[in-house]
Amino acid sequence: DDQPIMVSPAPTAILDHVDITSASGRGIVNIDGGCLAIRHCCIHDCAATGIYVGGLGSQVTIDHTDVIRNGNGNSRHRRGIARGHSGIYLEQGLAKIANSNISQNSLTGISAVSPSNAILHLEDSELVSNGAFQLEMPNIGTRARRQSSTRNVTLMNVGLLSRSRSGFYDENEIVRES
Repeated sequence: DDQPIMVSPAPTAILDHVDITSASGRGIVNIDGGCLAIRHCCIHDCAATGIYVGGLGSQVTIDHTDVIRNGNGNSRHRRGIARGHSGIYLEQGLAKIANSNISQNSLTGISAVSPSNAILHLEDSELVSNGAFQLEMPNIGTRARRQSSTRNVTLMNVGLLSRSRSGFYDENEIVRES
């Protein structure tokens, strides 16, 4: 009957020390109440968004991770992806991001969009040289904005990254021109 089935406990995945890229779309998708932990990973050069979180109850924890150079599109696959996607796109759910580098993505570093259900806790991280915005948050006064927090975050429209957080690359590799 096309009715969603509640699964208890929620589907859970842990990605630890993984290097992820996608020539045809998103790197990681967490939807419909899933719980995801991403640690010491590098999500890079995905045609669309690096990490997508959507659906009520979805949760992601991102720690010591690089989310770089995503959203540049593709032209080689049957369903072409246009340029202009974020490093991390939080449509709905809870995202806890710490000690991470979200840089050189085509549209935004992080977009948290639902005024009621996109809760973001961001700390000890860098957002550098992303396209339109480093950090896009719901409007001031919305439930999601009141429940979100940032602490010790570097936001720079232009500049070089200070260091890789995942340990996959040295800084000379991570800063290369696309």
